Amino acid sequence: MKSIMAGLLALAVSVPAAFAGEISDRAAEAEKLLQSGDGAGALEKFSSAQEALWQAMPLGVLNVKQVDTASGFGIYSERANHIYKPGEKIVLYMEPVGYGYGKDGLGNSMIALSVDITVVSAAGETLGTMEKVGRVQIASRSHNRELFFKLDLSLDGLPAGKYRCDFVMHDENSSKTAPFSTDIEIAG
Repeated sequence: MKSIMAGLLALAVSVPAAFAGEISDRAAEAEKLLQSGDGAGALEKFSSAQEALWQAMPLGVLNVKQVDTASGFGIYSERANHIYKPGEKIVLYMEPVGYGYGKDGLGNSMIALSVDITVVSAAGETLGTMEKVGRVQIASRSHNRELFFKLDLSLDGLPAGKYRCDFVMHDENSSKTAPFSTDIEIAG
């Protein structure tokens, strides 16, 4: 029994190292191909290194912005401040990374993410939690990595004051989750 446990522990410890070796090996092969003049081959090999990195990394949420508009990846108009009138819609732009890919049964890869929110007062009191306030589901023939998630929030009923919004993004194709936060203020 001890040898089985030791073997499992060794396997658990070696998995991240195996991914790291695989990633760097593929990137080194890409560099060699590029130096030999095979740009297309280098790009394909580098893409395979990026795929291995993507699979090994945790889910993350980058570039969280409060915006006026968002229409595509990197295409948004950042809001001048985080102060809202009572009942005004709050729009967030974010770029998730490290999510998994499922299948849709039609030959497409499927990206599926959802977001929960917890609103916290300036005094640190949890005022409420809502699950799946936003969800994105995209079918693609490719493993898209330039994905933006636009979240429209309505926090009607909050009195004037400052708040922290704590979010948890869920990858519906894996058990990966990613927390992130942003501050808002409701004007009096």
